[in-house]
Amino acid sequence: MNEKTMNLINKILYYVIAPILILEFILTDLHIISFTKILFIASVVVLLILCVISFFYKKQHPDYEFKANEMYTRILFAIILLECFYSAGFFKW
Repeated sequence: MNEKTMNLINKILYYVIAPILILEFILTDLHIISFTKILFIASVVVLLILCVISFFYKKQHPDYEFKANEMYTRILFAIILLECFYSAGFFKW
């Protein structure tokens, strides 16, 4: 496996899988969709497989570093925090 493949895997994880999971949690909390075990399990399985591949590559190549867009990282972090606070009941509508 080369660095180009790892960059692709990390981009899929960061820019596709993570937003899909966050969107699923938000839409479920807002009762727009119902929780589906199949979608959740499929997302988690893909996430785990890609994370394991990334972990083992990083272990074999300690100098590898994935550079993500800093603004995207901040926005994703803020959305995750808002979702956690909403799930915990901090926002009562």
